[in-house]
Amino acid sequence: MKINTQQQCDIYDSQLIRSKQYRARSRSDRPDKRIMKKLIIVLWALNYCAFVFADTDYPMLQLDNQKIQVSIYLPDANRGYYRGTRFDWSGIIERVDYDGHRFYAPLHATHDPNGHDFVSGPAEEFAMFNPMGFAEAKEGESFVKIGVGLLEKNKKSEYQFYGKYRIIRAGEWQIEHGRDWVSFNQDFKGERGWAYQYQKTIRLIPDRPELVIEHRLENSGEKTIDINHYNHNFTIIDDIPYGPDYLVEFPFATDQPVSIKNLAWYRGNSIEVMEPLQNNSIGISVFEGDDPGGYNSAKVRNLRTGAAVEFSGSAPITRMAFWAVERAACPEPFINLNLSPGQSQEWTIHYRFISDTQ
Repeated sequence: MKINTQQQCDIYDSQLIRSKQYRARSRSDRPDKRIMKKLIIVLWALNYCAFVFADTDYPMLQLDNQKIQVSIYLPDANRGYYRGTRFDWSGIIERVDYDGHRFYAPLHATHDPNGHDFVSGPAEEFAMFNPMGFAEAKEGESFVKIGVGLLEKNKKSEYQFYGKYRIIRAGEWQIEHGRDWVSFNQDFKGERGWAYQYQKTIRLIPDRPELVIEHRLENSGEKTIDINHYNHNFTIIDDIPYGPDYLVEFPFATDQPVSIKNLAWYRGNSIEVMEPLQNNSIGISVFEGDDPGGYNSAKVRNLRTGAAVEFSGSAPITRMAFWAVERAACPEPFINLNLSPGQSQEWTIHYRFISDTQ
């Protein structure tokens, strides 16, 4: 599927070149100060135009079900918004709009498409600690990162999710979509018997402020896939920095209050921030063990505006981590994927967006 990029800058540039208003017609050898001022303004405008459209010139898709509008970046090895080696390239949600509220935003104020965490929203990662083929690979040999492709092992013996790895071959995507859904398909063959088929569909629920992310992973290789998967859920609501104005709730509770860096408390079933985080980050593992059922869920609420987003997953979790900076509050549910050759697994994550009127 081809996405036409906007050409506003080219049009704007050509209009400025043709415009008599910005042509320097000097009456003498000395430049007129008014003309020079106009030229400076034009140069500033051109630079501004290039800057603005540089951040929007990534392949995108807009989904709409008359309740919510969802902006999604499309995977592209050459022009994609995210080309890092950590997160699944498919279905990066830039924002969700509902009832006057904005959910999600980029984690970083400036963007690097090759950075490991320059994403937004429900970004997902396969194999945070043990990618397929990494342990057996020697320096310079390949390993597989689902949703990314074939990567080259560097000098470090242990995998680092934030590390820099050369992409030997990016996975190719087949993309289909309708007005309120999009499906990403990847059939990938690595080296030394590693291979998989992966499908991810983002579907908006008709007439509801809800969406579901559907996954299907099949082991089409010769070796057992034994990895984890989690959704980072980079969440910010109405562009208000995460801090005392938020409440994060889980379906389970702690027996004793736990202080988090003297900046926040994990009390009962919720995390409360006591003062602005500023340049600090906080993190805690709020659950580890066997999921008795229903633990794969959380809610992030903006207390100032009343808007909230909650999710629930179909797969039992082995861990629920929480990490946050001012740009995002992140409840992270981890699940296990253990697939023998020929086996497949399906799982879903359901999101509901809530306004202050609900």
